Amino acid sequence: MNTAYNLDTIIQVDESLCISCGSCIRTCPGALITKGDRTPVPTEDSWNLCIDCGHCVAVCPTGAMHQRTMGPEDCEPVDIRLMPGWDEARQFLVSRRSVRVYVNKPVEQEKILQCLEIARMAPNGANRQLVRWVVISDPAKVRKIAEMSIDWMKSVKESNPALHKEAKLGLFTDAWEAGDDQISRGAPCFIQAWAPRDERTAPQAATIGLAYAQLGAHALGLGSSWSGGINTAAQAYPPLVELLGLPEGTVSYGTILLGYPAEAFQRLPLRKPVDVTWK
Repeated sequence: MNTAYNLDTIIQVDESLCISCGSCIRTCPGALITKGDRTPVPTEDSWNLCIDCGHCVAVCPTGAMHQRTMGPEDCEPVDIRLMPGWDEARQFLVSRRSVRVYVNKPVEQEKILQCLEIARMAPNGANRQLVRWVVISDPAKVRKIAEMSIDWMKSVKESNPALHKEAKLGLFTDAWEAGDDQISRGAPCFIQAWAPRDERTAPQAATIGLAYAQLGAHALGLGSSWSGGINTAAQAYPPLVELLGLPEGTVSYGTILLGYPAEAFQRLPLRKPVDVTWK
């Protein structure tokens, strides 16, 4: 930089590196950067409107752009040599299956963190980054929480018979009584996405983040599956809410089971054709 970085300025541009290509101007989602006499400059209310997404820094081809929360030296470079082609990307994505049978093997903390590192980079509304991740990686605790989820399902039969019937909760409770755990399915670990209850962007952010975590798990040789049973119980059953320690005003927006798969899928199952309307 030609001058020391000033935290009172939302962006600073190294004049010796800037080539006035306009990439930062075109990429800014809030149109908060405009053309200056020599280099791009922030608009009048940019400090209050900027969501700190970093796109201006990430897109600059010469590393001239510095934003109030990051500079080019803070950002991992994109390595195009690691980018998969279409065939590789398609095979990876469509080969991910929901795994419901796991081997009795713990998931290494390092691999869980790798999945969450991917999840934290997922799109989220206005870059608010409000999702917090809770990991239960003790198989005994996972089993206990599955049992409490069953307790919740049994309570629903009394408190809301219509929901109990519509959601077919009896299938889960009957299986449990017969010794078949269809809640945690023997997974040694699960991940929950917590966020403020009244945050309008949270459901989408949590869902996309968990989907990213599942893809990360797939790349690491792990299997995963959504657990609506545990997640709904974690939202509605006070004893489980207390056990999990959800902060006041926070709710679990999604739960995925995680573990090493006991079976290897050999082919892709059929799905309905794409239903698209062109207009």
